[in-house]
Amino acid sequence: MVALFVTIDILEIGKLKLNINEYLNILKIRHNEENKSFPYELDLRFIPRLIEDEFIVSDDLIKDGFSLGPSGKAMFEGDDLFKEFFALYPNSVETGLGRRVISARDPNSISGKATHDLWKRVTKNKPGLQRKIIECLKRELNQRRLDNSLGFIQGIDTWLRQATWEKWEDIPDDKKSSSNYIKL
Repeated sequence: MVALFVTIDILEIGKLKLNINEYLNILKIRHNEENKSFPYELDLRFIPRLIEDEFIVSDDLIKDGFSLGPSGKAMFEGDDLFKEFFALYPNSVETGLGRRVISARDPNSISGKATHDLWKRVTKNKPGLQRKIIECLKRELNQRRLDNSLGFIQGIDTWLRQATWEKWEDIPDDKKSSSNYIKL
């Protein structure tokens, strides 16, 4: 028996004005297009609305009779914000013993391409995650600059692999604007 794990971001689905059943229908059609197994039967009650909003299109040449429409393809492809992320991440940082390299200078270098491949694996099929990662990186960089701890930031690949952005998700952009913090 093979296990299938799918991460679903309910907030992103809500922004697209979809319910969970509509999203699962779209996901099933996407898996069918890629000849991958997905243990879900199409719920035909939601098909007319998905066709109307161009998430799917009727296609008699395909097994289940549907393929992804322009809106459905846009859900999974999204914009690749890697260049913005890569430009934001520092190349090297000052430590007490000198400078430490934490990312490549050129995104087209071998190391830069490896980081881009990692970025694609981490953000694949997760609409909105790329923007969230960039916002969290900005928070971390701002905070580390304020408390002079930029030398302790992880290398770019480690930062992505360990999902370090999750540590910075719930931290407000400006601690001074929040009354939840008490200075000790």
